[in-house]
Amino acid sequence: MNLGALLSKIVSFVGSRLVAAALGFVSQVMLARLLPIQDVGVVLLAMSAAAFIALAANGGYALVAMTQLPKLAAYGRVAAAESFNKVAMRDSVMAYFALCAVGVIVTRLGDFSAGQNVALLFGFLCAPASIIIRYNASVAMAAQYFKTSYMPDFLFRPAAFLIGLSGASFAGVLHGPIPALLIFVGVTYLTAVGQGYILRGKAIGLRHFGAARRSFARKLRSRAFAMTLVSATMLAFADIVVLLSGFILPEPDVAVIGIAMRLAAIAGFVLQAGQTLVLTDFTQALVRRDEPLVAALLRRINITTLAIVFSALIGSLLLGDFALRLFGDEYRSGKWFLVLFLVGQCIRALGGMNQHILSINSYQLRTAGSCVLSLLVLVVLAIILTGSLGAIGIGYAVIGAELVWLLALAWQVSRLCGRRGDVLWVLQQR
Repeated sequence: MNLGALLSKIVSFVGSRLVAAALGFVSQVMLARLLPIQDVGVVLLAMSAAAFIALAANGGYALVAMTQLPKLAAYGRVAAAESFNKVAMRDSVMAYFALCAVGVIVTRLGDFSAGQNVALLFGFLCAPASIIIRYNASVAMAAQYFKTSYMPDFLFRPAAFLIGLSGASFAGVLHGPIPALLIFVGVTYLTAVGQGYILRGKAIGLRHFGAARRSFARKLRSRAFAMTLVSATMLAFADIVVLLSGFILPEPDVAVIGIAMRLAAIAGFVLQAGQTLVLTDFTQALVRRDEPLVAALLRRINITTLAIVFSALIGSLLLGDFALRLFGDEYRSGKWFLVLFLVGQCIRALGGMNQHILSINSYQLRTAGSCVLSLLVLVVLAIILTGSLGAIGIGYAVIGAELVWLLALAWQVSRLCGRRGDVLWVLQQR
């Protein structure tokens, strides 16, 4: 993939995401204007809970699929790819029901508010569809069906959610968080069905309930477990921040943090999009030991994504207050959350492709340690800093966690692979 093709795909990918972001932005403004701030916090907490549960049940397999399915395709191992899907399907179902059991126990024993209980309930209801969407997106990306990998989830779902909210508002039934959450669950299941239809023949489905080879399953499970931790740091960090906020801060603060994090996540999506679009070519170049192509891809993707994310940071300093004012005066305090979250995204962009290099070289188990360390830093700093600084401490906790992850990955990839994929290393090679 040359620079022109890469930029074209990023523009198409990001253009669709920007449309989705605009739809999501309007939906969030509608929620903020029509519901009390504490109800908005419940809705955002439920959305993040659904994403986290889906990640915990399937996130590892979805991430492994992005690198391993292209490898299997390159070697023509069709049967092995089907076995991979069978293991992913069966283990995801088992993990989901195990999480449901844990959720029942925790809610019974914990001193949760009514809003937290509602959020967790709808999170579990929505999670099965989110699991299917997440995994099938990876299947589509591995097969280079780029539009199918992102358009159902990032374009159709927010559009349908906005239409549903508009209809509920017009009918006068949008009172409290439950109608909005029912709409969200419904459009998520509709999205999963539509995506599966588009990918028919390739999507994970009922045929994958069959048993796979035990040795193959054991090998995949160890990788998937490690990559679940990696997914938490790479793909669902924003949802974890909102979920964590929901358990240590009042619901109005969760609403402000959730809105700011979703705005910052647009820049984070650009970063992920660029890396994901180049991942198949990058993986195959590493397998073929095509060093010039590897170096060229690293230069192109790192410089491009860092420039875009840094531009978003400058934009938040200049226009963040104006953007958040649209949600209402109660959300204006979110500007500095937005700025701090984007500083975290810039740190992540500096880390470049280090995580992907480790994953491609089958060091998932070792990289999981870096992810655990980063998440522990996030939790500990969040508890300490929110206690002393208030809600803004979440923003500083995010920056601390991102720094730890950046440094830990750079050390690991240098020691284990003899090369790095971060911006500093790339610039040194020129």
